[in-house]
Amino acid sequence: MKNRKYNYALPFFLALISFILPHPLKAQEKLQGIVLEKGTTKRVDEATITNRRTLEKAISNSEGGFVIPAKVGDTLIVTKYAYSSDYYRIVDPKNITVSLNPTIELQTVTVTGKTRKEELQDVLEDYKKQGIYSIGKPKALSYIFNPLSALYGAFGKTAKNARRFNNYAQHEIEETEVDKKFNKYNVSEITGLEGNDLLNFMSLYRPSYEECKYWNEYDVRNYLKTSLERFEKDGRPTADTLPKIPIPTQKLNEKEQ
Repeated sequence: MKNRKYNYALPFFLALISFILPHPLKAQEKLQGIVLEKGTTKRVDEATITNRRTLEKAISNSEGGFVIPAKVGDTLIVTKYAYSSDYYRIVDPKNITVSLNPTIELQTVTVTGKTRKEELQDVLEDYKKQGIYSIGKPKALSYIFNPLSALYGAFGKTAKNARRFNNYAQHEIEETEVDKKFNKYNVSEITGLEGNDLLNFMSLYRPSYEECKYWNEYDVRNYLKTSLERFEKDGRPTADTLPKIPIPTQKLNEKEQ
């Protein structure tokens, strides 16, 4: 009879305990936030957001948005090159807006310099001004409506140079897009690697443009974590490098014998 009472009481007791005790898995969830430049509405991309309690990391996307596992009371550490770091304590999980104060006059960069992509586009525009209207091979109809221009575009030296440069420019633009996601700062922040280990890792595991063109911050982080596990398992191998070519000493300002 007593055993039967215990059998009825045990499930009730376990249910009561599970109701009273906190649920850590439920208390922490993926919270969304945004990183802005202080005093403006400019969104800051590629900022690193770290949960101080769990050390979980996220990277803000091109719109400044991020998602990170956290809960009310956690402190987020937000860092980015050319900005002062900021500590943000989560009070309202539905309204996380972090403002970073720029430490470098970014406006000067805009006035005095251009991005790599803009520079390449300028060169392509110069080729068009020289009469190379089609960077690729001339279309079939162009031989009918403008035969001289079509023949020049197919066999002219300037046209060939333009096509070569176009291929080079496309490659450079794609590599620039890869660098936005796979650069020393981001890789070091997420993997903790430094020095030669960082350089070897980046050389061995650099993704192609086709692999990473649709990645968001979670894809970048997961790729780096998986690659780091492989890197550690292989004993932190050294990337292959080209052998050094000996350069003969040059004697200047001496008369030939």
